[in-house]
Amino acid sequence: MTPRRAGALVAAVAGVLVLLLLTPASAARLQLSAGGLTAVDAAPCTTAALAGGTGGASGTLTTVVLSGVPAACRGQRASLRLHAADGTPLAASDTSVTLAAADSTTVTVPAYAAERVAGVALTVGTWGVPVTWTTPQAGPSGPVTPGPGTVLGPLRWTVLPQSGTQACVVVPVSGDAGTTWRIDLHLDQRPFNGVADGSGFAVHTPYWAKVLDPRPVDGVVQVGGVASGGAPGAAVLQAGQAFEVEICHYRLPAPAYDPALTYSQTSTAVTGSAYDACFSTTVRVTGTPQFFAGWRADVDLAPLQAFFAASGRSLDTSRIRTSTGELSVSPLSGTVYRVTARQGWSALGIRDDVPQTFGICAGSR
Repeated sequence: MTPRRAGALVAAVAGVLVLLLLTPASAARLQLSAGGLTAVDAAPCTTAALAGGTGGASGTLTTVVLSGVPAACRGQRASLRLHAADGTPLAASDTSVTLAAADSTTVTVPAYAAERVAGVALTVGTWGVPVTWTTPQAGPSGPVTPGPGTVLGPLRWTVLPQSGTQACVVVPVSGDAGTTWRIDLHLDQRPFNGVADGSGFAVHTPYWAKVLDPRPVDGVVQVGGVASGGAPGAAVLQAGQAFEVEICHYRLPAPAYDPALTYSQTSTAVTGSAYDACFSTTVRVTGTPQFFAGWRADVDLAPLQAFFAASGRSLDTSRIRTSTGELSVSPLSGTVYRVTARQGWSALGIRDDVPQTFGICAGSR
């Protein structure tokens, strides 16, 4: 054998060994094109793109629908993993499945948020197969949304104090017979204010409903029924079944200032004496008509400085205070000070129809 032919044989054997070490799962992670593997199966079952999607569902899901599967691919072993737009995988490992004998296969996968999916890496046999992903239309939005197949009636928020640290909602639930009902709680939205997990939620009624897992998935905690020891239809809806679920949380984080909202502020004229004076500031917000948001106010104390100067005195910065101990004041730049809420039942929250008004005062020297 010539050296040239021996070298070619060694390279070919090495290529086969590398490909044999690639499992379908690892191939899926590589997001290979259909022509990227050549050594185990003689050819891919298809070079055309399959269709991938959620089956029209939105929210937090646990299934993926592959459709347009040609006859040559049916019955073969496949591996897949969903990924976000930046390529981040949405599961810790690939999901393996045997493709159905029909042109569509529904695959059970780890829970994912439908709005985060940008595509799916798929191998069939040992070949990468392209998939065209269809993003579902936007579903219900807000802090409380239905799970797949679940129908929610109008929500009734029964507890929403201005502190923003408590919330109760009554959720009417219905749906088709055979539906495993779910209520999704979006922890990053008001009034849940980014609470870390679902451990503090109390499901008061019905007795067979509960938080299914306090650990959030993509910021969502689910409420559902408990089949074991529960009433008929506790977990899976029966024909014509409808009921109300009351969910409360009494120790939510205080609402935070939200730059996505539109804040405005106005101040009154200074009143007082040459030794001590005050003016009032009112902060308003637009964009949160139902739930309380956090707030802050950057207040210029130049009017107080001018007021004292008219009497031959100057502003004593060590004597700056607000009209309530629920607020804190910290210097920003020059005569501008930032006022924020630090405690208090009524001081923490602001809403479209509930502004915050406070006085800011100072002494002179």
